[in-house]
Amino acid sequence: MIWKKPERNFDKIQFEQLRKEIDGPFNDLHDELSDCYYNKKPFRSYGILTKQQFDKLHGLIFLQRDVVFHQENLKKPKKDQISEQQYNEISDEQGTVIAKKSEQAIAKIAELKAEGIELEV
Repeated sequence: MIWKKPERNFDKIQFEQLRKEIDGPFNDLHDELSDCYYNKKPFRSYGILTKQQFDKLHGLIFLQRDVVFHQENLKKPKKDQISEQQYNEISDEQGTVIAKKSEQAIAKIAELKAEGIELEV
């Protein structure tokens, strides 16, 4: 299988403005990772990737993006912020917030780092 870089469309997607601001480096890293894995090329210091390495690195990219999305959203003036309820809060069946996606991402990133799975975006 020869992997080809996808064309991405950011028009009229959820959280369009913030995604346009932050997604670029994450998409570039995702494309580099995918190209290396599917075309059997060495990826950075990892060399030729196993499926397990690819899956963990792939997940890590999106976890890191979740954290940056949250951080960048909070930097915006209050009136321009996206409500955390829309993207960050995890609620139970009664609507009680039981976790935050960004906090779960930070914990998972730490777990992956302990396994030696790290990436600079």
